[in-house]
Amino acid sequence: MYRALLSILPLVLCAACYEDRIACLDPDATNYDLRADEACPDDCCTYPAFRVEIARLWGEAAFSTTDTFTDGALNRFRLLRFRYYLGGLELVAGNSPLAVPENPVEVRVLSGTDTLPAVLNANLVLAQSTGSNVSTVGTLRIGKAALTQVRGKFGLSSDFLPVFPPSAPSNSPLATQAGLLNFNDGRGYLQASAEYLLTATNDTLRVDAYGLLPFVLDFPAAVAPQRGTDLTVLLAADLSNVFGTINLAADSTAVVNALQERLPALLRVTGVR
Repeated sequence: MYRALLSILPLVLCAACYEDRIACLDPDATNYDLRADEACPDDCCTYPAFRVEIARLWGEAAFSTTDTFTDGALNRFRLLRFRYYLGGLELVAGNSPLAVPENPVEVRVLSGTDTLPAVLNANLVLAQSTGSNVSTVGTLRIGKAALTQVRGKFGLSSDFLPVFPPSAPSNSPLATQAGLLNFNDGRGYLQASAEYLLTATNDTLRVDAYGLLPFVLDFPAAVAPQRGTDLTVLLAADLSNVFGTINLAADSTAVVNALQERLPALLRVTGVR
């Protein structure tokens, strides 16, 4: 009897000292803990990154700013720099968009002659013809449904119109850029900006476009997501579909109109990783 009591005693003591395991119970989080007994507060879960990687092409070949190309009017030119904003980016599963990617950025916004602090969700990308071709859109809750599309807009919404660019973090697409992309002229950030050299006249020109242009890019095939892991959507930007089809020697208004007309043909999805 005495020995039986001794064998039971450790079990009683263990039961008395057991503590619940409190951790993240969201399967979409990178720190999801299947062994947890109780969900932690919302701010303990961390979520994977949603990125886009844009391959810069001219037809089937890699694009280079040192190459000379032919536009739609047979003008020879070099594309020195091409930049464009992709705003409001989100993924679609089936016919339903996923939760908006989160990328809160602290900035100051213009208010009369002063600036005020604000936090904006910068789920956007500044795509460029040179430099890094990988950009982080934000954090993502990906769910279980197969992914079918990525969608957004060329350009930034009116939410970003009053942003004071010097107040944005230096690594943010909203920060002041070399060859300005926001002139605080009441129109907000540019949609796209192209700088090019016409070789026949040796003239260097720049055209700037404003506005919003929605796009929807279908995946080559539906992609089953891996919950809790980073996701990169691979895009190809075929610059020949835009600059190879317009007359770059026309007046700036005509070039901007043609550029905006052709922008929807620029991008396609090539894969996901």
